[in-house]
Amino acid sequence: MSFLRPLRALPRQRPLAAAARFASDLRVGELSGVQFRVAPLRRTGETDDTKRARLLYQSRKRGTLESDLLLSTFAEAHLPALSGNLLTQYDLLLDENDWDIYYWATQDEAAAHLGEQQAPATDEVVREDPPRGEWAQTVGNYRPAYRPVPARWKDSDILGLLREHVRRKSVHGGEGEGMAFMPALE
Repeated sequence: MSFLRPLRALPRQRPLAAAARFASDLRVGELSGVQFRVAPLRRTGETDDTKRARLLYQSRKRGTLESDLLLSTFAEAHLPALSGNLLTQYDLLLDENDWDIYYWATQDEAAAHLGEQQAPATDEVVREDPPRGEWAQTVGNYRPAYRPVPARWKDSDILGLLREHVRRKSVHGGEGEGMAFMPALE
């Protein structure tokens, strides 16, 4: 068994205080508490049509159903009309973590404006006296995650379009039909 080597001990990470965690944005490819960074591939020389086709595929095949539904319906509605600059912004946005994109697009904007130092303190969904039983934890007893939008995306046009798409598709929005199915490929 000479091919087995002892595992080197990893350096211990000191836990970060919540304020320090939100004080600096993670760059693309960085994960909290991880020592390395995975840089995304940059494509050059693509035509806008080729980029649209690639972005449509990347919008549908994210790895989480929530992101697939959100981004595939957005891509169907907006990709054909996006300018070259917005296509590039969308390409860069897709390099971000799926859950980050999802929360940036769907979280309450009032909560997002509280500042990066704190998450919303109250949430009317969490009950004081939770129900009991086998499925009790799934019945209206959760606190949505809060992900502050990093400075690089705060005032971006593409995130604004994505948020508007979510508002329009939501139950409280204009169409109110939701995003229950991925659009069919043509």
